[in-house]
Parts: sequence; structure tokens; C-alpha cells
Amino acid sequence: MSRTELGSLWTCPKCGRKLVGRNMWHSCSRATVARFLRRGGARERALYLRFERMIAACGPYHVSPAKTRIAFQARVRFAGITSIGPRGMVCAFALPEPLASPRFAKVEEVVPGWWVHRLRITALPQLDRELQRWLRRSYRLMGMQERLVAARARPARAGSRSGSAARDRALSRRRG
Repeated sequence: MSRTELGSLWTCPKCGRKLVGRNMWHSCSRATVARFLRRGGARERALYLRFERMIAACGPYHVSPAKTRIAFQARVRFAGITSIGPRGMVCAFALPEPLASPRFAKVEEVVPGWWVHRLRITALPQLDRELQRWLRRSYRLMGMQERLVAARARPARAGSRSGSAARDRALSRRRG
């Protein structure tokens, strides 16, 4: 497994977890991918490895294992595997809006603008180009936080506080 380092992340000195900022709250643990994968056999390991290769194709990332899941992180966590076993692998990724597809077992907005898309993978062919496109988008918009840059670049909506303040400043400069 090759993972490229993302230099701007802080590393917890106790557990080695990568975080966006220094001293952010997290649960220090020594979970490993190998321990997580013990729940499955050869098929499940193959599913996991293909999914991680799909994540790697998106860009630099970290694997952030925990006792109950494996998260994949660029600047922030954007995708993960929540279970793996005889019934398959349940994976998820986030986007700023919901997608509609019969492939999703569940789509929910966990916080405003953070839609989690869950799907159960039972065979390698399900790890396909469509899923790769979704993961690339999730990586870019959520993991690398490009959605925040795009939001800052959008003009303020009419009637919003920031739009009114900007309008007031512009009017006062014209008058002055």
C-alpha cells in the first residue's frame, strides 16, 4: 500500500493520528487495518485492497483505522469502510449534496452540507468507474475541502448579512 504524505497535517504524538489542526479532539487508539480485516476472509481483503487503490487514485491520502471503521483522509476524512464480513463491505463517502442511485443503501445529511452515501459491496465488479468518479469528487470537494473555497468565492445572496454589509461599505465609499 503506498500512501503519499500530506505535509500540512498535524500528527498526534501519542497515537500518530493525522488531524487538520493541532490538539484537535480525537480518540487516541492503536487500531490497525490488519485487525479490522480479521473480520473477513480473502474476498473481504480483496474488496478492501481494491477500495483503497481507488482512494489512492484520487490523490495523497492517509488511512485512519479505528476499532469500528477505517477512514480515508486527505485534509479531512471523506470516505471509509464501516463494516466488512461475510455479507460484504459497507463503504461510505461524503459529498456536499445528495446523489440519487439505486446502489446506495442509505444517503443522509449528518451535518449541514455533509451528505454521507453508504453502499454495500459484495463483489469486485461493484468497485467500478462510477464509484471511482464519486470517490474522486468526494476527495476533492470534501477531503481536500474545495467546497469551502468554492463557497467563499460565491457572491453573497441578496438580503444576507454579509451581502448587506458589503453593500453598505461599497455605498459609503462611493459617498465619501
